[in-house]
Amino acid sequence: MKNILCYGDSNTFGYDPYTDGRYDYDVRWPGALQNILGRDQYYVVEEGLGDRTTVLNDPLMYDNKNGHALLPAIIASHMPLDLIIIMLGTNDTKARYGAEAPDIARSAVRLAQTAKFISSVEGEESQVLLIAPMPITEDVKHGGCSFELGDHSIRVAAEMPQWYKRFAGEAGIPLLDASEFVQASEEDGVHLTPEGHRILAEKVAAKIKEMIG
Repeated sequence: MKNILCYGDSNTFGYDPYTDGRYDYDVRWPGALQNILGRDQYYVVEEGLGDRTTVLNDPLMYDNKNGHALLPAIIASHMPLDLIIIMLGTNDTKARYGAEAPDIARSAVRLAQTAKFISSVEGEESQVLLIAPMPITEDVKHGGCSFELGDHSIRVAAEMPQWYKRFAGEAGIPLLDASEFVQASEEDGVHLTPEGHRILAEKVAAKIKEMIG
């Protein structure tokens, strides 16, 4: 059995921008990924949390939003892991953090490197796949996230994929660029549609076959 951890924010959690709820398990991309891969040889672990950042502490929310701080415990609790998939960075674009695209990309790569190190300490080093989030669109200005994400977020998120590619490449971390095949919903400009979740799951499944068979 090959164990896969999906570590991310509200798009990994499966937030539904149309209902303010959560998509069903089979709709959200980790669940769809499990269905594509099957249950005989793969076990997919969902670890999505709304507002999770790469390495930043949110002064307006609980301390559990810092993805770097929580990652070691989450990895340890699910070992052994053949693959750790990380899709974070969108929440780092909030204006209150003042982070620019290179900062966020470096933080995401640091998170991937931490995942490899922690897994090696806990048992055997896992492979890591980093996913660069898709851009935030102008639709964010009329959606439910408009009070936190705006022009700064749109600009920074649009610049992030190129920096993810650069820094992940330099660090030897495999990368998928979500902006190449999915886009945010018109409902809020941030979150995936059911179709987006399906497409993301298919792309990730293909990458998994390439990486761990």
